[in-house]
Amino acid sequence: MRPLRPSTLAIALVLAVTAVLSVQWLWKGADGQGWKEIIRSDAKGYYGYLPATFIRHDLGHEPFVHEFIFETPDGTLNKYFCGASLMMLPWWAGGHALALLDDAAPKDGYSHYEHKAISLGVWVYLLLGLLLLRALLVRLGVREAVIIWLILSLGLGTTLLQYASQQPAWTHVFSFCCISGFLLLVRKLGDGEHIHWLLPSGMVFALILLIRPVNATLLLAVPIVLGKDTWPTLTRLIEAKGTLLFALLLGFAVLFIQPLWWHAQTGNWFEWGYRGEGFHWGRPEVFKVLFGFRRGLFLWTPFFLLALISALLLWKRDRVRSLSALAYWIINVYIISSWWIWYYGSGFGSRVFIDHFPVVVLPLALVLHQWTGRKWLWARVFMVSCILLHLLQFVQYHLHIIHHESMDRHKYAYSFLRFGEKYRNALGGNHQAPPFNPNGMNMVLEERDDLEHDMRYWHGGTVEVRPEAKSQHHACVFTPNIEFGRTFEVTTEYLPTGQWLYLEFSMERYEAKAGASHSAQGVTSVEHADGSFGYYDPFRMNPMPGQKDEAWEHIEYRIPVPPLERGDKLKFYLWNQYHDATFMLDDLHMKVFAVNPY
Repeated sequence: MRPLRPSTLAIALVLAVTAVLSVQWLWKGADGQGWKEIIRSDAKGYYGYLPATFIRHDLGHEPFVHEFIFETPDGTLNKYFCGASLMMLPWWAGGHALALLDDAAPKDGYSHYEHKAISLGVWVYLLLGLLLLRALLVRLGVREAVIIWLILSLGLGTTLLQYASQQPAWTHVFSFCCISGFLLLVRKLGDGEHIHWLLPSGMVFALILLIRPVNATLLLAVPIVLGKDTWPTLTRLIEAKGTLLFALLLGFAVLFIQPLWWHAQTGNWFEWGYRGEGFHWGRPEVFKVLFGFRRGLFLWTPFFLLALISALLLWKRDRVRSLSALAYWIINVYIISSWWIWYYGSGFGSRVFIDHFPVVVLPLALVLHQWTGRKWLWARVFMVSCILLHLLQFVQYHLHIIHHESMDRHKYAYSFLRFGEKYRNALGGNHQAPPFNPNGMNMVLEERDDLEHDMRYWHGGTVEVRPEAKSQHHACVFTPNIEFGRTFEVTTEYLPTGQWLYLEFSMERYEAKAGASHSAQGVTSVEHADGSFGYYDPFRMNPMPGQKDEAWEHIEYRIPVPPLERGDKLKFYLWNQYHDATFMLDDLHMKVFAVNPY
C-alpha cells in the first residue's frame, strides 16, 4: 500500500476548514436559515437556468428578476453564460431528488436540499482542483514541502476560502477546478503521453469558456506549463491532424450548449446578456485592482506578491516561463482592470483572480523548489503571515467589521485587526463605480440646498435656526421624534429615460455626541407611476462612526441608478428609521449625471 503523502493531509485540512465554515456560517447562519444565502446575487442567474429548464419549463417566459433576467421582444433572457449551471447540475439534481422524497420540502428547486447540494458539490470541486494542481506540480518536479505550503497558502491564505465556503454558487471555484485540470492535461501532452489526452483537453477548455469566456486567456499559460517543451509539443499536436480535428469538434460540441440554451429562450442562436456592461479599454484601473483598499489583490492577499516576484526571479533559469508568466500577469490584469466595475461588486477581496490561481503559482513553485536555507525559511515565514492575516480579515468580514462594498483607506485603518463589538456593523456609506459609460456622462441636473431658501427639488424635513449651523443660520434637524429629513425628488419631466443615471451627493453632518447618528440610513429609490418601486436601495448613512463630539463631518456618496421609465420619480433621502438618532445636516448638494448613448 502506497504511504499517504504529507500534501494529502494539507488538502484534507483545507477541505475540513472549508466544510466546517460552510456548515457553521453559511448553512446555519444566525437563525438556522443561512442556507438560503447560498443562492444570491450573481448566483441567482447561474442557478436560474436549472429550475427554469427542468422544473418550471418556462425558459423565455421567466418572471422578471432584476439581477439576471432581461425582457426582450423575443422572450426573457438569462444574462449569464451557462457553464456554472452545468457544473451545478449533477449536484442540484441529487438535491432535488431528495426534495422530492421529502413531503415537507418545497418542490420548486429552491429547498435546502438543492442549496446544500450545491455547497457540497463545491467542496468536491475544491478537492479535485487541489488534487489536480498537486499532480501538475509533481510532474513539474516540485518537492513535497513546497507543494504543502502552496496548498495551505491557496486554501487558507486567499479568497479561495471565501468562495468555497461562503459563496459557493459563484463561478470561481468551478473555474479553479477546470483550469487546474486543463493545465495538467497540457503537461501530460508535453510529457509525451498519448495524443488522445488532447480530446478531454478540448472539452475541458470549452467548459472553461462556458463558465467565464474571458478565461480564453488561459491559452497564454501553455508555455508556463511546458517551458522549453512548448514548441515540440505544439508541433506534435499539429501533426496529429485527425486527433486535433476531433478535439476541436468535441470542444465546439460543448460550446454549442450555450446557443441551444439561448435558442430555447429567445429563438435566436446568439445573444448577448451583458447589455449595458462592458470594458473601458482606455481607462483600466490597474493600481486600484492590485493595491486598492476596496479590492486590491496584493492588499487583501499579499501572498500573490511573492507569486509575481517569482515570475521575475525565474528569468535567470527559464526565460520562456518567466516571459510567459509576466505576459499572463500583464494581459489578465489589464483585462480585469478594464471591466466597467473594476472591483466586481460587493464581496471579500479580489474574486476574479481565483480563476488564475493555478497558473500564477506555477512560477512560484519552481522558484521555491530551488530555495533552501534562509530563503526558504523567510518564504515560509511570509506565507504563514499571509495565511494568518487573511484568516483574521476573513473572520472580520464575516462579523461585518469589514464593509462588503465600500472599503477605503480610512475604513481599512479604522478596522484593521479589530474585533470589539463596537466595530461590528460600524461601517457604511455608499460609494459605487459609475455605470458603464464608454462615451462618458453628462450632468443633467444639479441643486445645492443650503437650507436658507426654497428649492425646486429639495423639500420637507425639520429645518430650524441653529447656532451650530455649518453655513449661515439653518440646519435640518433629526431627533428620535423626527423620522425623515430633506428629500430630493425629481420626475422624468426633468430627467432622461432609458439611460443609466449616476448621483454624486455631498452633505455636512453634525453630531453633538459622537456616534449619535449611527443607525441613520440613506435611501435611493425609483417609484413608478403606479406607486410600485422599480429600485430601492437603503444603506447606512455614515461611512464611519463619528469620532468627535460637537463636530461637523463632510460625507459623500456615489450611487448608480438604473434607467428610468416615463412617469418615474427618483428620490433620495435620509431616514431615522429606528427613531434613536440625533444629528443635523447642512449644505446638501446633489448632481445627477446621465450616461451618454453608445
